Amino acid sequence: MMPALPRWRGRATGERRDPRARIEALAAPLWDRARGALARLGPAERAPLALYALYTSALFVLFLAATFPHELVIRRLLARAADAPVIVDVSGVRLGWLPLAYRFDELRLQRRGDESGVPLLTATAVRVAPSLLGLLRGRLYPVGLRADLYGGTVRATVDLRPEAFDVDGTLADVDVGRYGGLSLFMEGRLAGRMGGTVALRGDPRKPTSTNGQLALTIAGLAVESGKIQGITVPDLHFPEVRLAGTVKGGRLDLGDLRARGQEVSIAGDGNLLLQHPLAATLLNLDVTLSPAATVPDNLRLAVNLIPGEPDAAGGRRVRIFGSIGQPRVGR
Repeated sequence: MMPALPRWRGRATGERRDPRARIEALAAPLWDRARGALARLGPAERAPLALYALYTSALFVLFLAATFPHELVIRRLLARAADAPVIVDVSGVRLGWLPLAYRFDELRLQRRGDESGVPLLTATAVRVAPSLLGLLRGRLYPVGLRADLYGGTVRATVDLRPEAFDVDGTLADVDVGRYGGLSLFMEGRLAGRMGGTVALRGDPRKPTSTNGQLALTIAGLAVESGKIQGITVPDLHFPEVRLAGTVKGGRLDLGDLRARGQEVSIAGDGNLLLQHPLAATLLNLDVTLSPAATVPDNLRLAVNLIPGEPDAAGGRRVRIFGSIGQPRVGR
């Protein structure tokens, strides 16, 4: 007795039928019936049905967003940057509605491979809000950023796409004395309040395409009981520190570099040639150190021992060159 042919083969030719065509054939009668039932309803009867469908869809979206594992997804996205020099860690992730934004209780940046446990940067009450206009166009960027940072605030608009890189940010009233990452670079106590603005545009893969401006001020900067790599740094106090420059074609020209100090004042200018990575950025700075008339003899002697040339006012002209990672001081 000849066995029955499988249903997906043609009875006469044995050819395989398309599964999609079979599903469409089964669904067509059901769809026709649904359309016929809707057609028999009048406009007054269709409206409640449409509103109910809209209400159900809105509830579905709300419950999906509320129960979505946002923190797990963000951690997995951050884990993909395994070759980055820093590790980004977030905690307390949730989705805010008014306005639409992700909120983090804490964000920490830590050097990869560092076992000290001391973060490079710690920000709290972080809010990251995508552009609604960008979302309508299917784009995440630009995003608005707001966070509490060491007693102050940081606000920025950021677009991290390499072909459209754009950062426009503001620092306000940041207490540098609360910066825990200082212990990674030096011992001692640091004090002061910092503020500033930065605007950068370009392709981070091509430093020569970077353009923008930056300005930084620190009020009441103080370094006390400091040591860098075992070398004692004398106590220094600067009531006012200013730094401002313009970035053009990947070159940062510092036209205003001043630190008015109680023991030593600093004035200078020069430029930095931006490189990737940042530690390879080349330095070319001319700085003048001017000790105060009442400065202790040991500090005046330390200033005179710095490689450079004396000026007519009793100060010291110093050239700083090399790279950020390996700076050098000379004439």
